[in-house]
Amino acid sequence: MKEFLENQYKNLFLWTPFVLAFGAAFYFSLGSEPDFRFPILITFLIGAIIYKYKNVFVRSLFLFLFGFFYAMSFTHIINTPQINDSFGFIDINATVRDVNFTNESTRVLLSVPSNQIDKELPQNKNINIRVSIKDTANIPNIGNTISGKLHIFHPSARYVPNGFDFARWAYFKGISGTGFFQDYEIIKSENRNVRTFIHNKAKSELTDSLVLGYKNVIPEIESKIWKSVGVGHVWSISGFHMTLLGGWLFALFYLLFRAIPYITKRIPAKYPAILCAWFGLVFYLLISGISVATLRAFLMATLIFIATILGRGVLSLRNAALAFILIFLFNPYSVMTAGFQLSFAAIFGLLWFFDNKQYIKHNFIGKILHYIYLSFMSALVATIFTLPFIIAHFSYIPIYSLIGNIILLPIFSFAIMPLVMIGTLFAIFRNYFILNIANKIYDFALSIAEHISNLPYANINIPDISNTVLILIIIGLLCLILIAKSDAKNLFIKNINYVLCMTSISLAIVIYANQERPLFYATTDHELVAFNVNGKLEFNKARASKHYFAFDTWYKFNNEEKPFKNKRYKCDHGFCVYKTKNWNLVYMQNFTSILNNLENVCNDKTIDYIVTTFGIKSPNCHGKILDNGLLIYPNGKITKIINQRPWHNPH
Repeated sequence: MKEFLENQYKNLFLWTPFVLAFGAAFYFSLGSEPDFRFPILITFLIGAIIYKYKNVFVRSLFLFLFGFFYAMSFTHIINTPQINDSFGFIDINATVRDVNFTNESTRVLLSVPSNQIDKELPQNKNINIRVSIKDTANIPNIGNTISGKLHIFHPSARYVPNGFDFARWAYFKGISGTGFFQDYEIIKSENRNVRTFIHNKAKSELTDSLVLGYKNVIPEIESKIWKSVGVGHVWSISGFHMTLLGGWLFALFYLLFRAIPYITKRIPAKYPAILCAWFGLVFYLLISGISVATLRAFLMATLIFIATILGRGVLSLRNAALAFILIFLFNPYSVMTAGFQLSFAAIFGLLWFFDNKQYIKHNFIGKILHYIYLSFMSALVATIFTLPFIIAHFSYIPIYSLIGNIILLPIFSFAIMPLVMIGTLFAIFRNYFILNIANKIYDFALSIAEHISNLPYANINIPDISNTVLILIIIGLLCLILIAKSDAKNLFIKNINYVLCMTSISLAIVIYANQERPLFYATTDHELVAFNVNGKLEFNKARASKHYFAFDTWYKFNNEEKPFKNKRYKCDHGFCVYKTKNWNLVYMQNFTSILNNLENVCNDKTIDYIVTTFGIKSPNCHGKILDNGLLIYPNGKITKIINQRPWHNPH
């Protein structure tokens, strides 16, 4: 055992980014803001006291606390102003900060003086409002001034414990609210934005997605097909795109510099080729929108280039860990995003699997077979390591993702991507021949993907997984990757990384298998509630503009396909009675029903819970009246959705 523990010291650095991430994730997952003052000072004070001890557990505690307090400090430094409530159509005069082209509409980020919206907001300060514009003939450019009547909403908070918190996402994107125009007028100005210039010249969905990094450009029906075959990641610029572009640029400049004797006689051609390829990737990063996945891929490429120049190992877990730490320090909220988790899960899994693989010289047939093997194993490993995060964020399993990746990724790698890159350059000069070829190949690839997605059980929808389950799975995978192998004779010690991995994941599966679905859902203000009737959700109202996304979230959490029309639960003039095997509940949604029935239901011993749309408290009601957003499970367990964080509502 002593030999085994000593063998682990070489991998201690690899645990660092994950301990930091666990600390930050714990902070972001809390229901209410912790009351800690001077977090940075506290962290460094703790570090100064305990870091001199070489005990690995003490250092882990410091890293966890540092991640926690660093995330907390970062959150309060950002301090994105938030609107207090929704506002009807108000006159605004704003500047366009960003434009994002999607399939259904154009999303425009406006910089609006706060005093035009709400007097409770910080004055003499501009806030960002994201609006959707469907008028394709009247799209503003970055830098334009736009005026009109705007309807504004405050960002929605989460509706289930592990659900997507749009308010948190918007806060860290610097967005104070969303909205739409009733009518608007654009004051023209010169467009100097490179991304918009390329978009207007290329007029191609492939260029928008694969070159400019715009989200949701591909039509929804096509996007579902790509996701069902496991290659939806090609529409988010990441390591796949950076690797291809970096490799092409390096090969191009390497051959170019090899042809110049003046250079090759003095320095190896690979050094200037690497430098030129790196500047090409910088330009690609800037025009692609600098998403988390793109930034991660760029940092990895940069580290690989540096390692190549210094003669060090190119692909290593240490480089991946270093890129992880750099992105974390740049924005700790990144650890909560799907793009960050999926990209690093794939890269760590691939680096672990192909680590220390010996090079074997092959003949021509052997090279082909070896390439097939590498493609198959890369797709398999990436699929396995990203699957838990796909389930956590999207609640489905793409059964044929392995087949989709093996068949379709080569088409994107060797045909669509290079043609789109080259075709975009030609399109700037109004030559669309190459882009048209790329579109035809794309249609061919889409037809293959459609056939795969139409196979039986292509997508299996499953309920959301809890944070506990996801953490256990992550710990299991980390044990597999980061615990150094030992040459011990004891078989258990020798394979302890596999043992710990299977133990942790098995425990996660047991917990997940015993998860129950809630029988009752309620928003924070209790304006919208849902009743689970024979496995299907029924609501107190068929529509709720204030809680538009609650319907989708609850259907997803209930592992239920969203119907064409939301079904209403039968209530008598706003008075709803819901009976289950273990408990009974009364929901009252208007003042009349509360006034006439509250005393009776409080004294009724068969009623366990009372939910109302008014903040009523009664000491004579035996604690039956519930508040906050909540879920109630079959056994009577109540999970409250408490949204009292800086990104929810400061007032």
